[in-house]
This record gives sequence, structure tokens and C-alpha cells, in this order.
Amino acid sequence: MLNHILNNSFFKKRLKILEKKKKLYQNLRSIDEIYLYQIEHFNKVWRKAFTQVPFYKYWKKKYDLPESIKGLDELRYFPVLEKKNIQKNQKLIFSSIKDFQTISTGGSTGEPTNFPISSKESQNSYANHYLARGWWNVKPLDRIFLIWGHSHLFGDGIKGQINYYKRLFYDWLINTKRLSAYDLSINSLSNYYQILKKSNPTLIIGYTSAIYKLAKHIDENNLDIENKSNLKGVVVTSETVTNYDINLIKKVFNVPCIIEYGMAETGIIAHSKKDSENIHLFWDTFIGIKDKDKILNLTTINERVFPLINYKTDDLITSKDNLSILQIEKILGRKNDFIKVKIGNSFVESHSEFFTHILKSINGIFNFKIIQKKNMDIEIKYVSQINLDISENFFNEISKEFKGFDKNTFTFTKVEEIPKTIAGKEKWIEVQK
Repeated sequence: MLNHILNNSFFKKRLKILEKKKKLYQNLRSIDEIYLYQIEHFNKVWRKAFTQVPFYKYWKKKYDLPESIKGLDELRYFPVLEKKNIQKNQKLIFSSIKDFQTISTGGSTGEPTNFPISSKESQNSYANHYLARGWWNVKPLDRIFLIWGHSHLFGDGIKGQINYYKRLFYDWLINTKRLSAYDLSINSLSNYYQILKKSNPTLIIGYTSAIYKLAKHIDENNLDIENKSNLKGVVVTSETVTNYDINLIKKVFNVPCIIEYGMAETGIIAHSKKDSENIHLFWDTFIGIKDKDKILNLTTINERVFPLINYKTDDLITSKDNLSILQIEKILGRKNDFIKVKIGNSFVESHSEFFTHILKSINGIFNFKIIQKKNMDIEIKYVSQINLDISENFFNEISKEFKGFDKNTFTFTKVEEIPKTIAGKEKWIEVQK
């Protein structure tokens, strides 16, 4: 069966790209060589874009953009491309494109945005996945334990059911056990633990929130995951990961916590190498530029039906690289993941990781949502199977960082469930405007 799959043309194309990519990453070692590669490929992509794609013809004329660049720093002078620009100019973007599929984003951040993608882009993203997994000695078709969502992409009715069973069959072919991220109740976590206990995968992959919940369930109940001799690492993706998550995952599974960073409209962007704080950007696919607010802007330089030029990810990052981002130290998440705490007559802004760390460390809490209301009050909703008053514990921890904070601005509400996004992700922070 394995040889049959590997000889299939579907996989052959992906494996061919992967081998080519491995050689490229082995041969181009110096930063200057990488920069020259990026400049050369950007100029090819950009020329094709402004001569063949009506949107970029309009974009070039509107902002009087050059026909080519000589240095990567010149990308800073290109206008930032935002989702609202793509939403507003759908006709210009889609009118000249052939042989494409449409992917929709925006389930957790606002109005959905449609992007055209091609099969070649999917093949390149697959190759990037396994280039990175190769850093951890993981090969295509190695056993994967996956907790995932996105079942909305199957469609409705009979067609949706057919697509669902196709997915199950395809997962079986590629040696993947897929579990739903939509239901992460205690009963489901207990069931997932039993399935994991009896298996010995090479990788465990899932939304950060899903892996965290499973790890917390195992840890708080002192459960034994049995021998996991094949397990190389646990990959967290699609949601921001905190130091608390990383340490808990390492403790429970006794393997590295690996960060995979990507977006639906781009595919995988960067991946941990050697440790969790060593996140390498795929420089043959993206040029990453950090703006003055430390937000990552991306330019795609691989073959795409619609390239993204200086595209705003909205993600805050830290990196020592200033020209072209090759390595990311930490992905902090969205700018609106900051919470303001009232101290006296003023407010102090803090990243939400501080608050999520406190809530995650309280025994018995398996889900929560922090809501900053329009009047700046903060409501914390939480899910727990036991009667639990978390206010005292929370206030003790928050006082270590914020002296004299106003307790009256906080309310705590125990709820049965926290709604997920359509893709099955958690939305732990909500800032009302």
C-alpha cells in the first residue's frame, strides 16, 4: 500500500517539489545568497503580477510603484495590502484568473475574505510542511494523530457527507487519525486520551487550544499515555501558543513542542527548528518584513494565481532580523489581543498572554473567554465541571503584575460552553468596539 501511494502521481508531484526544496535549502546557506534569491524571484513575480493581473495593474498605477527592486528594503515603500483591499476589489482579482479554487478566511477575525488558490500552491505548501517536519525526522506518510476542525469546508447535504467520507478515506491512505476539534468536552477528551493511549504516532498535531486541553486533562488526572517510542514531537498550529502551553505539552508528552505558523490564504509560513523558540520562515516562498508596529507583512515569491505583495498578517512578532525576516523568535498574535487594566484613573495595556496564563494554570478550568467591554470592564467566562470560584485565585495572581488595579472592573461567569469559530478554533480574547 505504501509503495502504491508513493507511486501515485498526486504524491509524486509533491515529493518532487520537496526534494527540489531540500536541495535549495542545503545549497543556499549565506544570508546574502538568500537575499539575492528573494530579490530575483520577487521581480519575476511582480512583473507577471502588474502585467497580467488587473488588480496589480491598478495597484502599480495608483501608488506609482517601480517595475523592479534592487534591494529588499524597497518593499517597505510598497503599500500595505490588507484584507479590506481584497474584499473591495474581488472583480479585479478574480476576473483574469483561470484554473483556481477559492478559499475563504475570516472565521475568527471578521468579514470573510475570498482568495484564489491553485493546485501548485497546495503542492508547494505540502513540500514546505515536510521540509520542516524533516527537521524533526518525520517523513511523508508517517503516522499522525490530528485534532482538527474545518468540517464546514465539506459543504452541506449529501455532497457534504460524500466529502466527509472522502476525507476519512484519504486520511486512512496517508496514515492519519483525525479527531474533531469541535467537541472538546471532558467526555471527548477522555475518549481522545484512550485513542492516543493505544496508538504510537510519529507526530501529534492540532489547534493550540485542542492540544492544550488534552494535555491539561492528562496532567490533572495523572493519566499515563503509555509508551510513545515513535513520537518525535507535538505540533501546535492555527492559534497563538504561550509559554505555559509549551511547558505543559513538554511535560505531558515528554517531547518537544513544535510551532507551525500559517494562514489559510498563504499555507504554512514558518516552522520550529530544533526548539520552540527557533521558528524559521520559508524564505523561498515568502519575504517577511516587520513594520514599525512589529506586525509581519508578507510577500509571496512562489508561483501563485494571485500573489500577495506586502500583505498585512496582523500578527505581532519579535525577531532580530530587520531586513528580511528569516527567523521569528515569538509570534505574539493579533494587536487586538491586548487587554487594558484600570489602575486608579488610568488604564495600563498588557498582552492577553498574561491573563490566559493565569486562567490556564487554575485546576478545573478547561475553557474560558476574556471579554473587554466597550466601557473597559472585563468579563471572564469559564467552563468547569466543578463549582469553582476563581476570583480570589485570579486576583492574587494579577496583583503581582498590576498593583492597585480596580477589582470592580472584573466579573466572573461560569458557563456551560464557550462557542468556537466555524473552523472549530477557540477565540479566547474578545475586545468589543
